[in-house]
Amino acid sequence: MSRLMLPAAAAMLAAWAAVAGAEESSAPVAVSAEETQAEAPAEGAAAEGAPAEGAPAEAAPPPPDVPRPALMVSGAAKARLLDVSQAGKRLVAVGQQGVIVVSEDGNTWKQVPSPASVMMTRVRFYNEKLGWAVGYDGTILHTADGGLSWSLQHSDPEARVLYDVLFLDPQNGIAAGAYGAYYRTADGGKTWEAQAFPLADLGQHFNRLMRLEGQLLFAAGERGLLARSVDGGANWEMLQSPYAGSYFGAIALGGRSVLVYGMRGNVYVMQDVGTAPTQDPAKYDPYAAETLTDPAAIAALGWRRIDSPVKESLFGGTRLPDGSVLLVGINAVALKTDPALSSLKLVKLPAAETLVDVLPYGGKLIAVGRRGAQNLGALP
Repeated sequence: MSRLMLPAAAAMLAAWAAVAGAEESSAPVAVSAEETQAEAPAEGAAAEGAPAEGAPAEAAPPPPDVPRPALMVSGAAKARLLDVSQAGKRLVAVGQQGVIVVSEDGNTWKQVPSPASVMMTRVRFYNEKLGWAVGYDGTILHTADGGLSWSLQHSDPEARVLYDVLFLDPQNGIAAGAYGAYYRTADGGKTWEAQAFPLADLGQHFNRLMRLEGQLLFAAGERGLLARSVDGGANWEMLQSPYAGSYFGAIALGGRSVLVYGMRGNVYVMQDVGTAPTQDPAKYDPYAAETLTDPAAIAALGWRRIDSPVKESLFGGTRLPDGSVLLVGINAVALKTDPALSSLKLVKLPAAETLVDVLPYGGKLIAVGRRGAQNLGALP
């Protein structure tokens, strides 16, 4: 399967470079030598199903249209994982080479079969049963039992990487990702239709999709990309951005409010996405865009910058029960806002390597990243 080269400012490239230890192609790590030897026939032995000696050679079968399933391996929860989500009381995490692991308590994890052995970048649940995961090669997987079993809905070796998926109801969903890749479904994912529109035609990466309220959706991405849809994703408007770098994630704050974060520790808050000023994507030049530093100029766009004590990129975050927001990133850097979202402070987590996502679970903090799934203990 093809592996698409992503630019240095790509949506999740920094995360993958740090988490997967990969080159800029962000290709999944190769199968270990032990696994390769286990699969290979012994020297001099005929391969299973091979024709007998002297028999006429048969033409090789055409390559399959579907990806190979992920290998079932011991210690899968220690694989490089890129996202974790909650389905009822169950945790589900995805990542390297199609690995999907689940946990009922945040401590013990088990691998479940996955129909695709490509890097999976995001997993989201509409309810405790229905969920979707997306990743490389335009791969979209679906579960109807809370993550215990998965089926392949979409895969194309020539397709772009998908970074996020969002369902508005059990039938209507969106998947988006690299270079403006954008798909919609109206039948629960049985069919996915690629769509092109002016914002997608910019060729910038969609890193995060979210529903704020009703049909109001929000998207954040590469090179300052911010957008909203007021009709459930059928059409998008490009918002003016206070920051010219990439946003790696966003957190819904309730109502029409949102917090965004990304490169170099930048964090911004907007109270009403529905009233934010827009711009014409046809006239937008990301290479000419500038980062605003004047608080009044930032406020004129509807945003407020929260001063950050770090310059490390932030890859994941979550809302904590007290209303504060916890953000994590390179080298396990962690920042926490106050409940009023007016300031950021460094917090120390019991982790040493890059974290890509976190969520609160039963009073504990669950994290995924370079060292797989971790229970980091009490919430900070």
